[in-house]
Amino acid sequence: MRRCSVLLLLAALSGLGPWSVSGQEAVGGVIHSRYRTFRIPFKMPPLAAGMPPIRQVQLYVSIDLGQTWQAAANAPPDQGHFRFTAERDGLHWFAVQTVDLDNRVHPPTMQGVQPSLKVVVDTVAPQLQLQGLPPQGDRLGVSWDIRDDNLEFLPNDTVRLEYRPAGGQAWLPLNVPIGVNQLYWRPETAGPAEVRLQVRDRAGNTSQTVALVSPIGNAPAFTPAPAGGFTAAPGTGFHAAPFTGSQPSASDAAAAPEAPERRLVNSKRISLNFELKEVGPSGVSAVELWYTLNGRSWNKYPQRFEDPKQAAIQFDVEGEGVYGITLCAKSGVGLGERPPQFGDRPQLWIEVDLTKPVVQLQSVLVGHGPDKGKLAIAWTARDKNLARDPITISFAEQLTGPWRTFAEKIANSGRHIWTMPDGVPYQFYVKVEAIDAAGNVGEAITDSPVKVDLSTPKVRIVNVEPAR
Repeated sequence: MRRCSVLLLLAALSGLGPWSVSGQEAVGGVIHSRYRTFRIPFKMPPLAAGMPPIRQVQLYVSIDLGQTWQAAANAPPDQGHFRFTAERDGLHWFAVQTVDLDNRVHPPTMQGVQPSLKVVVDTVAPQLQLQGLPPQGDRLGVSWDIRDDNLEFLPNDTVRLEYRPAGGQAWLPLNVPIGVNQLYWRPETAGPAEVRLQVRDRAGNTSQTVALVSPIGNAPAFTPAPAGGFTAAPGTGFHAAPFTGSQPSASDAAAAPEAPERRLVNSKRISLNFELKEVGPSGVSAVELWYTLNGRSWNKYPQRFEDPKQAAIQFDVEGEGVYGITLCAKSGVGLGERPPQFGDRPQLWIEVDLTKPVVQLQSVLVGHGPDKGKLAIAWTARDKNLARDPITISFAEQLTGPWRTFAEKIANSGRHIWTMPDGVPYQFYVKVEAIDAAGNVGEAITDSPVKVDLSTPKVRIVNVEPAR
């Protein structure tokens, strides 16, 4: 007797809440979703003569390319959809199983079942960097770097580049050919121009960044820090007071000149060590701290450092961002270097990065057959300042630890094969950590223990004796 099958609708996922169905894209038979909760429509074909009615439709999901399937939802046949919530980003395969009134299931097992629907859940927005290029005559130029796992470049769609005269209102589009990462153009007016880069991935996640380019020369552009500058740190000899210098707005973001050094820190409290040179007989009366948020305009910290015997300054910043710092010393008779002027490069760039890397475990697979005794771990790790060889992988029998490391300071390749030594517990949790250049650490841990004991016990009768 022919069994009844269920047809999943591959063309659309119905969203919950603000989701727009038109926001879904099917690329190569795979739908990309920027939401983790959605409805999956299904359609029941007509029943053949003599077939018992379907009592229930069950949804199964696989996150390891069909090696294992987990029950995800069930629904009566007239409901027409499942409600599903993904626990993590990544590729999800979906298949269905029906149960009729005689409690017969089809297919009888999920082993080897081919997916009816494939969905990539992607909730992470693209990471962008935009910087100015040296002008070529009357032409301005920018280059950019885009990082995302799910980009499909379409002309003037995936990547949009626009500009306007500094302080202007309307954005003017620029044509971006596929495959390029820099562009020169001849602006309609002379003078500096704001450039905006917008990027959309397959799931509909969007990011944008803005930089200012100038016909007199440009250098790498940094995202401006929030306005407000520094606030005094307790016990440093500084006292909070309103800044008298002008505060840059978001549209004042400029290409920051390349500095001799650039340091990353993962704290809003910063300590600067310095040394004094060429000090005359009058000594040093004060050290002034000047800062810039955009590489163009400068502001002086409201208080001077007046104890040169302490060769360090501590200060607090408002939040993440790139800060240009210059220190100026004054002699005992008031002489010193001139304060930094418009366009001067700072002595030091400091990037405050408080964001942990985003780490996601894609799969942890136990080897079979010739791969018995091996564990395959797949992950993704993203961060704008990811360190070199940033990945550490550990295991523990309990979520509270202790954690034992089996792979340390390895490349962010997304996959590692571990040959398990003797004495490994039969089940344990796996943790993947990623560290960025500022020292922030992100991690992902398996939701449940990984069971590596795949032995199937067997019984053999060795003797028969009368019972007493």
